[in-house]
Amino acid sequence: MKKYNLLKVLAITVFVAWLLTLFIPASYSDYSGNIVTDSVAAVGVWSLLSNLSISISYFNGIAIFLIAVACFYAVMNKLEVYKNFVSKVASMFENKSGLLVTITIIVFGVLACLVSDPIILIAFMPFIYQVMKALEIDKKVILASTIVATLIGGMCGIYNSTLFSLLSLEVNTLLLVKVILLVIGLAILIFFVAPRKSKAMGSKVKADKKVSQKSEDKKASVKKVSTKQSAKKSNETGKKVNKTVYAILTILFGTIGINKFYAGKIKAGILNILFCWTLIPTILSIAEFVAVLTEKSDKEGKIPTTSSRRTNVLFGTSLVVFVLFTLGAIIPWESLFNTSIFSDFNSFLSGIKIGDYAIFNNIIAAPVVTDSTGYASGVINAFGNWTISDVAIFLLIITAVIALSSKIKFNDFIATATDGIKKVLPIAITAMLISIVLVIMVTSGVAVTIANFIVSLASGFNIATATLASMVGSVLTGDFYYFASTVGVVFTTVITNTDLYGVIGFIMQSIYYLMMIFAPTSVALIIGLYYLNIPFGKWFKYIWKVLLALFVVIIVAAIIIFALV
Repeated sequence: MKKYNLLKVLAITVFVAWLLTLFIPASYSDYSGNIVTDSVAAVGVWSLLSNLSISISYFNGIAIFLIAVACFYAVMNKLEVYKNFVSKVASMFENKSGLLVTITIIVFGVLACLVSDPIILIAFMPFIYQVMKALEIDKKVILASTIVATLIGGMCGIYNSTLFSLLSLEVNTLLLVKVILLVIGLAILIFFVAPRKSKAMGSKVKADKKVSQKSEDKKASVKKVSTKQSAKKSNETGKKVNKTVYAILTILFGTIGINKFYAGKIKAGILNILFCWTLIPTILSIAEFVAVLTEKSDKEGKIPTTSSRRTNVLFGTSLVVFVLFTLGAIIPWESLFNTSIFSDFNSFLSGIKIGDYAIFNNIIAAPVVTDSTGYASGVINAFGNWTISDVAIFLLIITAVIALSSKIKFNDFIATATDGIKKVLPIAITAMLISIVLVIMVTSGVAVTIANFIVSLASGFNIATATLASMVGSVLTGDFYYFASTVGVVFTTVITNTDLYGVIGFIMQSIYYLMMIFAPTSVALIIGLYYLNIPFGKWFKYIWKVLLALFVVIIVAAIIIFALV
């Protein structure tokens, strides 16, 4: 029923957007840079359904991304080592849920400030949800500490390519202001949403814990003994290899899986060869080498080919590599540090040939390369410029590799992935279809008309009209690129003083992400509300204080910046 409530809100939003096209004339920016208002270009019922197909064809990237995330975690949940890791993290924060929420808010906020597209951070959120669910943290708190923290980070994004290109801004424009806003914004969110236990509640928890402690200790003791016996039995009966030889092969030839072949793990060795170009096998081999050196051998100097300790080390290392690689792929290094190192690396990969045969281009895919005329061609974006589609493909590949290396049977893998897709498909479709509001507003020209009307209420630049135009434009589009191409174009047309573009950019970016915290056209919010099954009305009642506090901070900051220009 809660999800039906959300769908009702979305349906009303689409209906209101459609009604606006029946009465508001269309506007557009002509070749001279002027805003021209034309006649009403209403979106009829037939066109409305046509726009539905446009939404599916143009905005299916988010759906594919969500499906990739769902498949990834569906397979991860099949692994005992992952389940144990989630449980271990949850146990670390037992009776410290406030600390976990605070850390989560800070991490997602800071990361969102650095990456090119904050919505990609959704890839890490299911793990946080699993940990917080184990601690019985309220769903609204989970949503606030992940999605809202990410959107606050987006307010203070260091580099927004769309906005910076539109207003010709530098990377360091108002950087100090953004850092201060990030600190204050995250502090506000922590103050309002982080759980705080009363003394009475704390005493009750301690009493309950004391009563159940003995039985829990007994269970843990039995489990521990059983685990040790099981591990011992496994090590005794499993195949063993010479520790020295295995260690040498791991550190010298682990990248191409020679150590795996020596241990009889043919499939793992083949995977190392196939993915040696990613350097991931190299990193994992170093981690395994350290684990092998610290592992005790038997009297004959041998160690088991597989041990739970080594498995945990490799899993932890793999998890760190996965997180760092994904984050590194979406942080715009070249724009932030004015370098072309990753674009040059793409050119290097593209140039690897045997005769006229381009090895990387034909076997993997063509890296994106820009020629001397500025024309870019290729499929794989340079590291740091990855889009949501690139991350989705990466997740699907990693999911398949994990399934193969974990010896998950093909039928089990298909069944597991299918179950994951079934669960996320309604969310993916909903997130994709809500973009129909954007399509209606942009194709009808209504968004430009409304923005132009609001901005023109005052002569020249005015913080109030700029803020209102940004608020309305954000809700009507729900996508920053199209928001900038409507409201942003109006600003650059009406306001010609480029000295004011810094404060305009600040207002546009901060207000857009503020509105995405509660707007029914916010893709990130809709994903969170649907996934956690939170009614839209309850969410607004929960978060309105945070919204108000953030709004006040943004307006005060805009006034100070404007006064100093």
